[in-house]
Amino acid sequence: MSRRFVSRVRDQRGSALPLGILALLILSSLIIGFSVLASTEPIIASNHVRVAQARALAEAGIERAIWALNRGVSHPLDTAGIPVSFTTAPAPYNGSQLLTLATGGTTIGGVRVTVANGGAPYERTITAVGWVPNDTTSGPKTRQKVTVTVFNPQFVMKDPPAAVSVRGELQMGANSLVESRTDTSCGRKMGTLTSGPTTFQGTATEIWGAEGSPSDPNVSIRNQLVDAVNGPVPTAGHDVVQNVATSLPAGTSGVGFDQFILSDDDINTLRAYSRVRGTYLQGSVTFDSSNRLPNGLVFVDTVSGTNITKEGVTPPTPPSDFASVSILGTAGTGTGGAFNGWLFVNGSLAISGNFLMNGFVYAQNDISYHATGTGQVAGAMVSRSIRDQSATSIDSDLQGQAAIVYNCQAAKTGGGSVAAKWLIKGGTYREVSGS
Repeated sequence: MSRRFVSRVRDQRGSALPLGILALLILSSLIIGFSVLASTEPIIASNHVRVAQARALAEAGIERAIWALNRGVSHPLDTAGIPVSFTTAPAPYNGSQLLTLATGGTTIGGVRVTVANGGAPYERTITAVGWVPNDTTSGPKTRQKVTVTVFNPQFVMKDPPAAVSVRGELQMGANSLVESRTDTSCGRKMGTLTSGPTTFQGTATEIWGAEGSPSDPNVSIRNQLVDAVNGPVPTAGHDVVQNVATSLPAGTSGVGFDQFILSDDDINTLRAYSRVRGTYLQGSVTFDSSNRLPNGLVFVDTVSGTNITKEGVTPPTPPSDFASVSILGTAGTGTGGAFNGWLFVNGSLAISGNFLMNGFVYAQNDISYHATGTGQVAGAMVSRSIRDQSATSIDSDLQGQAAIVYNCQAAKTGGGSVAAKWLIKGGTYREVSGS
């Protein structure tokens, strides 16, 4: 019996049939699976293509809007661009029109673009929705939504009300000169504007505001002093205006000094821009003939690389963290050693010697300007005096003249080195989920 059982177990006759059936079942399953994949893969591939096309159309819409914004700056009378100021962007940049794209006579899809004012005057928000094949067909369609924030660096610096603006005290000495009469293209600017007192050392100082026409008595009587008595900034271009309010109560007409200072967000924008397209430095820096100021935006930050805390904020930023910048003589890289650009100092600035500049100076703390020879700043200067450690001083020796001559275009454009060009703000590109 045992031999017969072993013999039957070892006998493989009849096993081919079940093995063949099993193999057929496996092959049939594979064939069915491949058949299903073969029918769905083209649909999946087509969907991937449509998504890529819709995203590309949305990104093309972003580029189109940036082109239109830049067109509005460079050609303000051209209706093809978006004007610098608007409440609602003109068509097709208000989302009212599907801008289509075709190739070889076949329409691929379209994009709707909406441009809106951003969180700051120098920012715009662009929203672009790409559609394939369009946004009206009743059949299947694909959409991709992209948003981005763009900014214009030339609009970050606020137009100052005077050639020299100081949030604090100002000392004018020797034969220094402040002149605002020669350029009224951006309005009639004051000579100097301060939120504290303005004092004069000696009798040779000349400060001229653009209050009236050349025939007015203002041209022969210098240093006409106006005391704002902690009131709003005057609208007329007086020579010397002191004791203006830093801010005004709600409902009060006019503006205070703080209307013209940079916020932390403004400073953060300039910092990011300088890292990519300008010059970014930190701490204590000296510019002279061996270390020259490059044209464009020069941003000298605190040692820690953070903004200085405002008055009354605890813990306060220690003065040891403030930037400290010294400029000695002709330290620029432009013609004749001039510097053409914007200089932002997250701390204090000291200028001495025969320094030539076309642009904008902005210091978060104090400015000391002691000129010799033909030194001159053509543009504007602002001292924030955030800690008011000492008064901002404009001075010169008997052989020189510390001259600050208001120049609207030099201040706006950094002497032509800061372009009015809309750029994508880093970290703001978003593909909206659910597209």
